[in-house]
Amino acid sequence: MGKKKMFIKKIEPALTGSFFNVFLQEEDGDRVLNITVGEFEAQRMSIEIDGIAPVRPLTYDLFCNVLREYNIEVEEVCIDRFYEGIYYANIVCFDGINRKVIDARTSDAINMALKYKTSIFANEEILEQVGFSANEIEKDEIVLDEISIIIEKPVANLIKDLESLLEVAIEKEDYDIAAKLRDEIKLLKNEK
Repeated sequence: MGKKKMFIKKIEPALTGSFFNVFLQEEDGDRVLNITVGEFEAQRMSIEIDGIAPVRPLTYDLFCNVLREYNIEVEEVCIDRFYEGIYYANIVCFDGINRKVIDARTSDAINMALKYKTSIFANEEILEQVGFSANEIEKDEIVLDEISIIIEKPVANLIKDLESLLEVAIEKEDYDIAAKLRDEIKLLKNEK
């Protein structure tokens, strides 16, 4: 069973809850995997991709710092199984002598790959089983835009959601995002 090198094509909010869809596309093809992750994990991926350095180490930063102190490198991450709607991943670590394969949530494995700037792979079997063409993402976006008009949230709910995000941004000391959220909340409150 072969494996394909993947890259993050896109991260976007999911339709339900505070989840996000991470679209991983094969590097030498157009097949994509859609992996649903939590808000924190998606935010950490975005921070890493954008090259934003937090003021203090967050969870993945701390874990990487500990591994590096002990000269342990993350060689690669491999999404190797899809079972009952859940992706399973492994983090391959090497300390110069021993190579260890560690089971991990896929969202954590991707974040570790981003922290170490190492490769993400997916088994060919998974791509055949649940992969789809990258062109389908763009088709879905058009449909989602039409749907969002029909099921638009009441403004009060939207304000409440944005206020929750504002609290998270302030807690994480991301003041640029916090300012944008504050401005958006103010605009929405003036529209009411």
